[in-house]
Amino acid sequence: MEQIYENIYYNDWEWIVKLNILVSFVLILLSLILILFILYLRLFKNSRNLKKAEHYSRLSDFINNYLFDPDFDETETENFKNNFLKTNLQKKITTKEILIYNQNFKGEANDSIKKLFFSLDLDNIVFKDLKSLKWHRRTRGLYTVSSMGIKIQESLAVKLLNDKRSEVRLQALLYFIKLSQKYPLNFLYRLEEPLTIWQQVYLEDALKKYEEQVPDFSKWLTHKQQSVVIFCIKQIAVFNQYENIDQVMPFLESPEEELKRAAIRCMRKIGHEEAIDVLLTNFATESTEIKKEILKLITQIGDFNQLQTLSGLLTGNDEEMKIEYLKAEEHFLK
Repeated sequence: MEQIYENIYYNDWEWIVKLNILVSFVLILLSLILILFILYLRLFKNSRNLKKAEHYSRLSDFINNYLFDPDFDETETENFKNNFLKTNLQKKITTKEILIYNQNFKGEANDSIKKLFFSLDLDNIVFKDLKSLKWHRRTRGLYTVSSMGIKIQESLAVKLLNDKRSEVRLQALLYFIKLSQKYPLNFLYRLEEPLTIWQQVYLEDALKKYEEQVPDFSKWLTHKQQSVVIFCIKQIAVFNQYENIDQVMPFLESPEEELKRAAIRCMRKIGHEEAIDVLLTNFATESTEIKKEILKLITQIGDFNQLQTLSGLLTGNDEEMKIEYLKAEEHFLK
């Protein structure tokens, strides 16, 4: 190699030829490095997949014996922990499989799975995940404690509730609901971050599955986060909390368009006709989107006379609103 290097720089060649030779050697060297790297990755992946397959097979046999073999000895659990839970990969696979068993089994078998989880000291791994600097590990840790019904320190839960990553915050929200026995939404008092659309969807789904009494959503209509207020207005309609109509009515005149839209939709779903008269008062000054919502409200729970009061307000070149009005009019004239 040194001989080639000397030939390039000390022979009386044109500099372009020298440069081409040097670049060629560099490219060949980089190509070799890339090939070796690809081979290494392939070997590493194959080796990892083989280890995963072996551990899955061993783990499946162990759990089935633990659950269904009447002659199962507890020393086998200790033996499995000491010999087959040495690497992070083994611990990760074992935790994942136990979570699957936990979801699929009920009653005594489910209690046994939870007991096995603690016997293998997997809870210690989860607690490390919850404090990890990597967001995906914090998310995984929260999902695990929620699924296994493990309570963590309240200060840590609140910290994760306001994590900078929305994925972590979502799992923290679900953690509070799943482990709550009476007050599933009290965590909202400590929520400092806005609720994303996806978080609202998951929260609503979790509340529909909640077996205890659903909370009074009017408690959080004064929350500093607008997204929380919008979410609670939506849930008042979803869970038919008619007793909270009076608390939602003021939002029909809110200067915030998103709040006003949520309130109108709430009134439409609940079927509160008095909301129409409030909205007709300021119809002319509303945005196009709010006007559309008002027309939908009248179409679904109002009458033709209320719609006609708007005919004189739809003037000018607003063709879009004229079309929407004609659609609403057609609905009543069918």
